[in-house]
Amino acid sequence: MFWYVFRSIQRPTGAFLTAYSEMDPRGVESISTSDSGALNIGTSVVCASARACVTLPPDILASWQDGENVIYLLPKTEHTPPVLPHDYPQEKLEHHLIYEAGSANAVWTIGNEAVCKVQAWKKNYQSESETIAFVREQAPTIPVPEVIYSWIDPSINRSFLIMRRIKARTLESAWPQMTHQQRLNVAREVAAHTATLARITCGRLQTISGYGIRTPRLMQSYNHHSPIHNWFPRTIGPLSATEYREYMRSTSSAPPPQFDDTMVLFHDDQGPTNILVSDSGDKLVAVIDWANVAYVPRFWVATVPIANTGGFSLFENGRDAWARMLVAALKAHEFDEQLQEWKKWYDQQPKPEYDTEKDLLEWSKVQRRGIPGPKPFLKE
Repeated sequence: MFWYVFRSIQRPTGAFLTAYSEMDPRGVESISTSDSGALNIGTSVVCASARACVTLPPDILASWQDGENVIYLLPKTEHTPPVLPHDYPQEKLEHHLIYEAGSANAVWTIGNEAVCKVQAWKKNYQSESETIAFVREQAPTIPVPEVIYSWIDPSINRSFLIMRRIKARTLESAWPQMTHQQRLNVAREVAAHTATLARITCGRLQTISGYGIRTPRLMQSYNHHSPIHNWFPRTIGPLSATEYREYMRSTSSAPPPQFDDTMVLFHDDQGPTNILVSDSGDKLVAVIDWANVAYVPRFWVATVPIANTGGFSLFENGRDAWARMLVAALKAHEFDEQLQEWKKWYDQQPKPEYDTEKDLLEWSKVQRRGIPGPKPFLKE
């Protein structure tokens, strides 16, 4: 089994189409096959394959072994097409879509040994590849994906991340066959790695590069009408603990959860599709999806698995079994759950309309033409 589970996307039809729009280009259109059999990835990179014995072009960006072949990346510009080896094989380089999240994000396999993760991007978003590199250096015992190459394609508002494919199963797919003890062991491993990561601290609510964090449940919720807030989630910060405490007080009639002035580094999306285990279910193999890792208040570590009911749920009876098992394991590392305090703060927020003229302008720039979008929100 390989990482990432494909979940089909139900696309709206009929009356629902009037409230639906797509980002242009869609994430699934980020990779296409050229006449030569190479892959066009975004607008600036070409991916090709050749026999391992072939001398590769001097301007390759990255390369990796794939069976008897080597797959490599080349820069592509409007005026300088990539140079391919003379005996470049005519067969197409295999690539398959394995995950799609709306029209903004997608994941592909490339050959047998790599995956390409495509995400919506805008300025001042944290780079997932930089976060992975930071964690690999600062906490080398935590199993993270191996990054082959990454880049930003600002012309289409996308980031691209090529990673080595991991031979493992998602916890979600392995869960029905796992024993209670195996499940418990994985929860304890994840909790131990979470505790290791939390020893890396900061005095501000921010990412590892000093950008604002993308954690909707730690900021005021808004009513919005344009999909740009789904494609490009809002950020908050950087803020000191004192500033963030004041922000929480100002956005809700309920007091915020208590937390001290030290923020801990945390991966807050350790749901069952982002935890990879061995085929037998005996051990943790890797934790994936490091895009939103950030320094957050310590209370959030053992609160989010229950607060984020969708991201931590299983697709079977006992949907919250993983979340509750993980929380119990985290409490053994002295992470305190403050679900009720957080829920009161979050639920008692006013939800103002959030679409602004700037939002609607940005949305119109990336909306696919010909697809009806939401009606602009106009204040009276």
